[in-house]
Amino acid sequence: MTEEINNEQNIPDENIPDDKKKTKSKRKSGETFEKELAVGRNTLKLSAEDPGLKAYAAGVGYGADKISQGQALFDALNDAYSAQKTAFTAQLNAHTKYRGLMKVSRKKNSHIVLALRLVLRDDPETLSNLKPVNLTKTAYGPWTEANLYFYKRLGELPAVIELLAGVGVTQAIIDEGYQAFNNTLTAETEHKNARAEAQRATAAKNDAYKVYNKWMHRYLNVLTAALVDDPQMREKLGIVAR
Repeated sequence: MTEEINNEQNIPDENIPDDKKKTKSKRKSGETFEKELAVGRNTLKLSAEDPGLKAYAAGVGYGADKISQGQALFDALNDAYSAQKTAFTAQLNAHTKYRGLMKVSRKKNSHIVLALRLVLRDDPETLSNLKPVNLTKTAYGPWTEANLYFYKRLGELPAVIELLAGVGVTQAIIDEGYQAFNNTLTAETEHKNARAEAQRATAAKNDAYKVYNKWMHRYLNVLTAALVDDPQMREKLGIVAR
């Protein structure tokens, strides 16, 4: 039986810009962790219910009360792991929402910029001052600043807005573009909050794991020694012969 449980699964990395980049590898380590949980659950169940193992355990100081203590630690870990998975899923969903809204914002910006290039084809200086090229920046910070600048500057140019209206880009369409940008800002904040919650849930799960693993590690060491002459019981528990 493996005595140590991988406690690195599903831990969101705040340094990864796309939360989905390492989902596959995290899922693999998560599956390993769940296998270890299943082994621990089986060990505690047998320790509480199997007459032979109960006798062995009681003989080395692990009576019903102490096994119940281990079960409580396992339950706390299992609950913390469930909370971590829920928080991590919420983080991924928030990230998907944020990226989707940014895509909408970029599309609306592109429509406005194409119209601007048309109506300002004879006024390159004004077009350049609006810095529409910066709206294509990929990093969130520069992209945000570019949007704030663009919409503020455009709002200060009523003559340009009038020209845009002449080619079908009305004030309402400009307002929709600005609202799409603001929707993205809100979603990005929600994503940051969800990531923080996932990190807190991960820390809580890791803390629960440390306490549980310390108890289980000691129990397995004592139990392995007690079962040295009972290979069948060791096999039932999944304890690898040393």
